[in-house]
Amino acid sequence: MLLKKDITPLETICRADKYKMSLTGFTLMEVLVSAVLIAIVLVGLANLFVVGKRYILHNRSRMTGGELGRVFLDPLQMHVRQDTWGTANNCLSNKTNCPTPQTLDNITYTPDYNDITDVAGTNLRRVRLIISWTEPAP
Repeated sequence: MLLKKDITPLETICRADKYKMSLTGFTLMEVLVSAVLIAIVLVGLANLFVVGKRYILHNRSRMTGGELGRVFLDPLQMHVRQDTWGTANNCLSNKTNCPTPQTLDNITYTPDYNDITDVAGTNLRRVRLIISWTEPAP
């Protein structure tokens, strides 16, 4: 016959056949192994959240850079004229009066207009706008 008294976290079991009291519970090794396993799982989850946050911030910066590209290019539409190309005092002809860098969410986006070249076989010219920024650490 097995008698049981509820004591947490250890249980006292009185065995009628041997008349001995014994305590049952977790061993030190079981506690250490479970603590290590829980720590490994928690570190993995924490790393997942850090990487996810970095990914979200990076894509937010990319979207902002794309939208600012429109802001940087829109004022230059008035300077695109074949008859004044190279002679006018504007950003596309001689890189003067270019739009200034913009700061949003503590990130400075800097435009750079380069690679102004003729397109082969046409009388068109190509302008490449490169927007650069430095992302803050998450």
